[in-house]
Amino acid sequence: MELLNPFRRILDRRRRKRARDAIFEKLDIAYANAATLDVSLSDGRVIILSDQHKGARDGADDFQRCERSYNAALAYYNHLEYRLMALGDVEELWENSFDEVASNYPTALALEAKFHAGDRYTRFFGNHDIAWSDKELFQDKMAQYGVADVEPIEALRMRLVDGQRQVGELFLAHGHQGTPDSDLHARRSKFLVKYGWRRLQRRLNRPWNTPSVDWALRGRHAEDMAKWAEDRRRVLIAGHTHLPVFFENEKEPAVTPDQLTAPEGEDDPKQAEGLRLAREEWASAEAVRLLKQKPTPLARPCYFNTGCCSFGDGDITGIEISGGEIRLVRWPCKPETAEETLAQMSLIDVIEQLG
Repeated sequence: MELLNPFRRILDRRRRKRARDAIFEKLDIAYANAATLDVSLSDGRVIILSDQHKGARDGADDFQRCERSYNAALAYYNHLEYRLMALGDVEELWENSFDEVASNYPTALALEAKFHAGDRYTRFFGNHDIAWSDKELFQDKMAQYGVADVEPIEALRMRLVDGQRQVGELFLAHGHQGTPDSDLHARRSKFLVKYGWRRLQRRLNRPWNTPSVDWALRGRHAEDMAKWAEDRRRVLIAGHTHLPVFFENEKEPAVTPDQLTAPEGEDDPKQAEGLRLAREEWASAEAVRLLKQKPTPLARPCYFNTGCCSFGDGDITGIEISGGEIRLVRWPCKPETAEETLAQMSLIDVIEQLG
């Protein structure tokens, strides 16, 4: 069987090239047809959230664990007058009807509509809510939820402006473009998800989006999107993969075992030492994980991914733009939930490093 390995490698390379070519072609088309929006480099405020997959509150609904974090984030960003960019797969329409989703998540819909009331709402369609590429259908279904005149888009060129001068551009798309299961053969995939995957999830009553432990570039599809952006010297912000990506991911452990001391404020010495040992083992395992799970390096800050709003632990991640910076943020699933910045970078640095 080993004699066949060279032929398998050849076939694999050909499949990889076909897949990458398809993604490149569809992203090129999306870019050429993209809407445009000017955003102030210094004063603009944008929060980009994707892949909510709001469902029917059954065992196949990944969003229900994240509802608290998501609603908290929307209340925060609306109060601070951010623009909400819902980057696709907001409703899970492969598995559910919109009426099922709307009846289960009226509060989330109302919170999203508040951004539109302030003229601060941009809606994209992804593969799981591709039905919204029919703007009349979207407007008809959303009429009673406060976003009746919104037109969902496939892609957006966000032009960063300083006064009258454009200093850079960010290209936003859901990220499913060109993929066989989510774009080229979406109808077949939708059928299999609705009548196979959903039933399995409902029976097991468990989420399939595991918590994100880092924000490195992983997976062939993510690598292809990053390659497209690098080749064209563009900044691409996408969702779809559910894996957050940010330039210059952590490559060394935040703390090494020898740096750890017993926690302060612990009266019981034995308890304190137990906590120190626990943290020491955590740090040792983290060092091994970072060594074994090496990410694909990004040569330039050309590709960012929001992650998703349907992690199994109830957390959500997104891309935040404000004060001339781009940030990867997380909203933990806690009663005292608050935004946590995971990584950040100056937008000017991003643009300049594109070369």
